[in-house]
Amino acid sequence: MLVLEQLKFFAKTDRIALVNREETLSYRELDARSNAFAAWLLNTFGADRSPVVICGDKETDLLCCLFGALKSGRAYVPIDSVVPEGRAGQIIGDVKPRVVVDFTGRVPDCGAVVLSPADLAPLLGGSAAPISRQYWVGDAGPAYILFTSGSTGRPKGVPITAGNLDAFCRGLLPYYPADGGVVLHQVSYSFDVSGCAVYAGISRGMTLFTVDHAMTGNLQELFAALGESGLTLWVSTPSFGELCAQSRGFSQELLPRLRQFLFCGEVLPHTLCDTLAERFPAARILNTYGPTEATVLVTADEITEEMRRDSRTIPIGRAIDGVTLQLERDGAEVTGEEQPGELLILGPTVGPGYFGRPDLTEKAFFTDPTTGLRGYRTGDLCYQRNGLYYYCGRADNQLKLNGYRIELEDVEENLQKLPNIRRAAVVPVRDGDGKVQYLAAFLLLREEDGLTPLKRAIALKKQAAAYLPAYMIPRKMTAVESFPLNVNGKIDRKALAASLEGTP
Repeated sequence: MLVLEQLKFFAKTDRIALVNREETLSYRELDARSNAFAAWLLNTFGADRSPVVICGDKETDLLCCLFGALKSGRAYVPIDSVVPEGRAGQIIGDVKPRVVVDFTGRVPDCGAVVLSPADLAPLLGGSAAPISRQYWVGDAGPAYILFTSGSTGRPKGVPITAGNLDAFCRGLLPYYPADGGVVLHQVSYSFDVSGCAVYAGISRGMTLFTVDHAMTGNLQELFAALGESGLTLWVSTPSFGELCAQSRGFSQELLPRLRQFLFCGEVLPHTLCDTLAERFPAARILNTYGPTEATVLVTADEITEEMRRDSRTIPIGRAIDGVTLQLERDGAEVTGEEQPGELLILGPTVGPGYFGRPDLTEKAFFTDPTTGLRGYRTGDLCYQRNGLYYYCGRADNQLKLNGYRIELEDVEENLQKLPNIRRAAVVPVRDGDGKVQYLAAFLLLREEDGLTPLKRAIALKKQAAAYLPAYMIPRKMTAVESFPLNVNGKIDRKALAASLEGTP
C-alpha cells in the first residue's frame, strides 16, 4: 500500500507528520505508534480481520490508530464526534466490530472492546517491531468503510480497497508538490475528501495541519492558528473556503507560503474563485470532483482566468490518470460535446460496492464487458467540452450541501421518527446559481401542539439532533395541513419549493 510504504520511508527522517494545536507527531512517532497498535490488534484478535471503528474528531492518536488498523490488515470505520449517538449505534451495529476506539466517551455497550484514550496510552506507547507487509491490507482488501446518507433512513456503507486508494494517490499526486510542505487537515475523517490530506499528503511527506470542530466554529482562533501554520496546500470544500473568505483577513498576508487551493465535495462558485484569485495571487486554484464510491475524486484541473471569466459553471476538471469517464443517456453513450448525460466512472478507483447491500451494488456498479473495467453510475449529470467536464446537477433526489452528500429520503425518514410528525417532505433551497443553500422541511403534525412557528421549529430541531447530524437538519421547519400532489398522486415537491421563493 503506497501510503504505508511512504510512511515507512519518511519515518527515517525527523519530518513532522501532524500538528494538532500544541501537539506534534513526527513521522517516526506515527510509524512507531501505529506499529504498536497494529501489533496489539494482531496479538489480541489473531486472524479475525473485523473492521476497527474509530469515533472522534481530530485527536492526535486517531491517525496512529487509523494507520495501525491498515498495518494489521483491517479496515477502519470513522465516526465523527458530532454524529448523534443513535446514528453511531446504527453504524456500529451494521459493522459488528471486535474493537472500537472511542475518543468521545459516548459509545454505548456494543459487545466490542471499547478503548478510551486512557486505554490507548500504554498500547501506543509500547515498543513494537515494524509490521511485516504480509499483514498489511492487501490490494483487494477494504482499507476503510465510510457511511453516507441512505434512502431508507439508515446510513449506507461504502468500502474502499487499498488498491482503490493507491490508484487515487497515483492520479492525484501529480498535482501535489514534490518537496513536501504543509497541508490543511480540516475535513472530517468520515468524509472522503480527508483522503487528500491523509493519503496524498502523507504519501508526499507533508505535515498535516489540524483544524478541529472547535476551531472551525471560532474564526478568530482559526485565523490565529492559520497565521502560524506555514500552510502551503489548502484542502477543503468550497463552503469552508467561503466561510473563511467572508473575512478580509483571509489573504496572502495571512498565508504567505500558500501555493495551491484544492476544492472537492461540492460545486465551486465563480465568486469564491474570483475572491481567491484577488487575495492569493501566488496560489493556483484546483477544482476536483468525485463520489465516495470511486475513491475521493476522479477529475482535477487548475482554474484559469479564462474559466473564471466564462459564464459557464466552473468546470470539475479532466479525468485523473487511470480513470475513464463516459456520459450516457437512455442507455446509449453520449459522444458529442456539450451534450449532457449521466456520468459513468470506470477504472481502478471504483470501489467494490456497498457494505452488506448487494441489491444496491447491482444497481450502481458494473463491469464493462469490453474493457473489463469496474464501473460506477454516479447519478450526476455532466457534459464535456474540450476535454473538460462540467457538472449539471443530480439525476435523482441526492444532493450535496456544504460538502456532505445527502439523500432527502434519509432526512425525511428520520424526521418522521419525531413524536408528533406524521409525514415529512424535504426540499433543497437553491440560490440563483443553483447551489443548494439549505434544506426546508414541510411537516404534517399528528396533533396540534399549540406552539408558534418559531417555537415549534426550535423544538423540532432539538428533537431531530437525536437522529441526524447537524448538516442534515433542515434550516426551515414548516407545519402544513396537507401536501400538494402532482398528476401522479405524489407530493409535488416543486410546488413546495416554489412556496419558499422570496423567503430568507
